[in-house]
Amino acid sequence: MPGSDRRAHAPTLLSFAQQRLWFLDRLRPGRPDHNVPTAVRLRGRLDQGALVRALTEVVRRHEVLRGRIVDTDDGPCHVTDPVETFVPTITDLAHAPAEQARQRVRELVAADLATPFDLGTAPMLRARLIRTAPDDHLLLLVIHHIACDGWSLSVLWQEISAGYGAAVEGRPIALADLPVQYADFADWQRSHQDGTALQNQLAYWREHLADLSPSVLRTDRARPAVWSGRGDQVEIEIPAELADRVRALGRAHEVTPFMTLLAAFQVLLARCTGQADVTVGTPISGRTRIELEPLIGFFVNTLVLRTDLSGDPGFTDVLARVRRCAVEAYAHQDVPFERLVQELRPERDLGQHPLFTVMFQLEDPPALPSGLPGIEVSDHRIPNEVAKFDIEVSLTDRGDRITGVIRYATDLFDRDTVRRLSEGFGALLDQLVGSPERPISAWETPPGLRASRSAPATPAVPPAAPQSDADGAGAPVVRTATETELLVLETWAEVLGAAPDDVHGDFFELGGHSLLASKIMSRLGRALDLELPVTLLFFHPTVAELADAVDAALLADLGAAEAEPLPAEAEPLPADADADAEPLTAEAEPLPAGKARHP
Repeated sequence: MPGSDRRAHAPTLLSFAQQRLWFLDRLRPGRPDHNVPTAVRLRGRLDQGALVRALTEVVRRHEVLRGRIVDTDDGPCHVTDPVETFVPTITDLAHAPAEQARQRVRELVAADLATPFDLGTAPMLRARLIRTAPDDHLLLLVIHHIACDGWSLSVLWQEISAGYGAAVEGRPIALADLPVQYADFADWQRSHQDGTALQNQLAYWREHLADLSPSVLRTDRARPAVWSGRGDQVEIEIPAELADRVRALGRAHEVTPFMTLLAAFQVLLARCTGQADVTVGTPISGRTRIELEPLIGFFVNTLVLRTDLSGDPGFTDVLARVRRCAVEAYAHQDVPFERLVQELRPERDLGQHPLFTVMFQLEDPPALPSGLPGIEVSDHRIPNEVAKFDIEVSLTDRGDRITGVIRYATDLFDRDTVRRLSEGFGALLDQLVGSPERPISAWETPPGLRASRSAPATPAVPPAAPQSDADGAGAPVVRTATETELLVLETWAEVLGAAPDDVHGDFFELGGHSLLASKIMSRLGRALDLELPVTLLFFHPTVAELADAVDAALLADLGAAEAEPLPAEAEPLPADADADAEPLTAEAEPLPAGKARHP
């Protein structure tokens, strides 16, 4: 993958994964759903100035961390800003009473996690250093997922460690030059999207996922029309003795621990859903080229693992089926998940993830900085209250035992339901591994987990029904398109390259997809000088419906403008700044010395 000769700050197209996150941000703006936090506790004599220099050097090296997204006629593009846009924050609580300081730390961490990124403003990394005692600090980093993944966190901490060590010793921070930048990967990915190899992989997925009906657990509440992202988690632990038996069974049948755990969980899903066709999603690093390994960026891809459990197989046979499914998926992993969704065109549902509703993954323990002179480093656990899927099982191999969490959407499930799912998985895993030759029907469904499909979703805001253009006798009535309908037709023709035959033409049936939907609404908004959410097109996909919705938005905007009183003279509002926080700038006084695992 050759590095490009692009100018330093020239706009570059996003990768497919970035493009999807950008679209989701436009669809549901002002939310922290894709914030990626990581935090460590640092005990010892910390050189704050050296730490800031190390952090700044990492941001300088990786353009994706100091980028912003701009909307152009060619689509969303990445623009790299100068490193000076990155300004870490120092919060000093060393003189506060201990309990007060602990409470303030919890408040600051919660606030930083809940603060969304503005993708139109650099950087994509926020850093806060909280000093709770002269020899005790908490370093919190929050990165938007559009600029990083699990592998990136390992790279990040390695480079911070190397940079800090050099800065403390007064040496220049001299890290190896990066062979390429993330923008080069995005350009390479797009240049290969129509290649023969990728088309062959697409053909595999089209056949493998034909007639797919995602595995959906029975929910405690009806699915909302729009995904809220509210979540919680329940802990899960596989003790050392059972973890050893999982590994031993895997070795005997030439499968990895991930495949063994996945096989057991898919058996559980089959029992709980009543489906023998079981589908889950799983992440894979996406770094298939060696020059991508030292980069920070959003490379992780999502694979859809679909296993046929029909015929009441024994668990050893299930292992063989899961192994075959996983190996085939790895061999066809170059197709970006976003491209797969575009190709398969699953039924649109803003309240459900496309193609699967359950995620399953096995990770290495979280990366930490290492080799910081005079500093003891420990992981700082961060609460996770965001759900991206109905259910997400995230396990970590600790070397002896296996621990993890089951994250769940609180709009759908009660905590007790997920707790029973966690306990049921552990009990079923123990039984399956203990007698792997027995058919899976021999095992009882865990108590409280009924084998039933999910209740149908009831949209909170149902889409408007299309209006009929017929008279009382059923004869069609010819009418002239409204001015707004003509504007919609013209915009669709520009973006889609084709116009529907009449005002009842459906945008998605004409080949529209999420990125084109965003372009449509952006152009309509500019033409009418009006903020139009992308969701309008999802709920009103025909020309007539969309025109009616736009007219309603125009009337609402006009009414709000007429009702709004003229502003009175007022004192300037104070800047929105934390009283305890002091931004570090180049003019500030010197500070005192002092990975997603591949399955």
